[in-house]
Amino acid sequence: MRKGKALSILYSSIIPLCFSATVDANMKPINIHTQKKLIELADKYQKEWFDFFPELGMYFGRTDIAQNRFMDHSLSALSAWQKKEDDFLAALKALDEEALKNLPEYNTYQLLKETLENNKRARVCKDELWNVNPLWGWHNIIAAIVEKQPVGTPEYRRLALQRWRTFDTVVNDEMHNLKIGITEGYTAPKPAVQRVLKQLKIIINTPVENSPYLEFAKRDGDPAFKKQMLQVIETVINPSLKRYAYFLEEEYLPIAREEVGLAALPYGAECYAAKIQKETTLNLPAETIHEYGLSHMHLLKKEVATIGQREFGIQEMKEVFYQAKTSPQYLFHSEQDILNYNQAALARAKAKVDAWFKQIPKADGTIKPYPLHRAQTGAAGEYHPPSDDGQRPGIFYINTFEPQKRSRIDQEATLFHELIPGHHFQFALSFEDKSHHGLDKYLWNAGFGEGWALYTERLTDEMGLYSDDISRLGMLSNEALRTARLVVDPGLHVMGWSRQQAVDYLKQHTALDENIIESEVDRYIMTPGQATSYMLGKREIENLRQLAKVSLGERFDIREYHYQVLKNGAVTLPMLRAQIEAWLAAPIT
Repeated sequence: MRKGKALSILYSSIIPLCFSATVDANMKPINIHTQKKLIELADKYQKEWFDFFPELGMYFGRTDIAQNRFMDHSLSALSAWQKKEDDFLAALKALDEEALKNLPEYNTYQLLKETLENNKRARVCKDELWNVNPLWGWHNIIAAIVEKQPVGTPEYRRLALQRWRTFDTVVNDEMHNLKIGITEGYTAPKPAVQRVLKQLKIIINTPVENSPYLEFAKRDGDPAFKKQMLQVIETVINPSLKRYAYFLEEEYLPIAREEVGLAALPYGAECYAAKIQKETTLNLPAETIHEYGLSHMHLLKKEVATIGQREFGIQEMKEVFYQAKTSPQYLFHSEQDILNYNQAALARAKAKVDAWFKQIPKADGTIKPYPLHRAQTGAAGEYHPPSDDGQRPGIFYINTFEPQKRSRIDQEATLFHELIPGHHFQFALSFEDKSHHGLDKYLWNAGFGEGWALYTERLTDEMGLYSDDISRLGMLSNEALRTARLVVDPGLHVMGWSRQQAVDYLKQHTALDENIIESEVDRYIMTPGQATSYMLGKREIENLRQLAKVSLGERFDIREYHYQVLKNGAVTLPMLRAQIEAWLAAPIT
């Protein structure tokens, strides 16, 4: 942990700038002026980032951000923000990095610099011009903050009404951006547009009193406020959604691209390389990722065959998964049945983590069903972190739609991945550690974050948390899915794969339901590179664990290793390697 941050800030405020150097406890020089400049830059970036993107601040549970407006979705606002990011990057590069290496805030410097560099590199993709995304599109981001909109006081109600009355401005900007994209050769692929249309129609056709946008007014409990929000939904939100859906269906869909990969867009190859770097924090060629996926899938088939032979008398991966996900004894009966099953697995995990982790987060992790428009269109499950103030727990959103068609095969592995000891541990521990600069916990990258969560799916098998072979088969199915992504993602974007090829590969190598498979493939199409981060991050964490075991021999302690991995939050994978190597090289105490 980075102890002594408070002292370093205190020193920077009371020592005159003419005395700009001192020494730390190890007699290394510390440049107080450089430290102060870095802290100022990090403070300013954090403030301006959440000012530009208040929805992200709400997602993280911050209360010091705008509650009365959405992010400005116009291209001019985005251009102005990108100029600010470039200015921040230039200011960081002007600092003396050698002097920073001895400071507790060096992690902040590395994380922010790499984030800004990756953001700049990824601009070649021009995501804003083809943002019709069924997973992380603007409409889902806005819908997600409904549950986080503060209410309960006259002022909060006033701010909420002010914000949601501007919903039409967001829609207008997004439609304008898509029209500009058309003129510049950027469109979303037809399957993604069709899935977003399905989501929009579910919301539009929902009775106003059951609208997902009414949730915070119901939570508030004030009848007058609820009536006002009903009017906003009827006169602003729903008409805007209808106008957007009409535009997508009548004007955009007919000219949306048939080809699903980035290769169909200008600078597609450069875009994919930039996305891989941004999402995984690794610089790997698409072909290398694809080949690793193929080779690891071969190993997984052997593990699946062992359980398949024992449980069903068959060994072929597709057939084993089919039996596990369709046999009546493994299907749920009701939504409550799904929730009870997951709650039992969560209780087992909470009971055993002390033996495997030195630090346990104070914030609780909870389970909640998806809203209908997400569940019905194939949402697979996602985690939302606890609020900064600790008032809101971490939440795992679970799909309970049509429970009689759902197998318990992957329920436990997914729960461990999303909650304990997966994403919830990584996020909550980072949020609760005040030795970090506050910015660190927000500069999250999928290579570390998703790599850690997938690593814990195997770890929980070591911990003895899976209830039976079918649940262990779910662990293998989840890993097979993440391995298939290594094959499919570069296949789609670099190697000319069709959407159907990707669907067929997932059908052959995973236990996912067919509607989920199609949703998954559309996710890869619209968020290139992100899906590769899981296995690549897991592989690095496992490789570093093996390095530690070899280096330490009998002194290896799994609790200490996990502490070393998690202690600085979601660092980049190269930073994690350097961090573990420094720990192993330190003198024995």
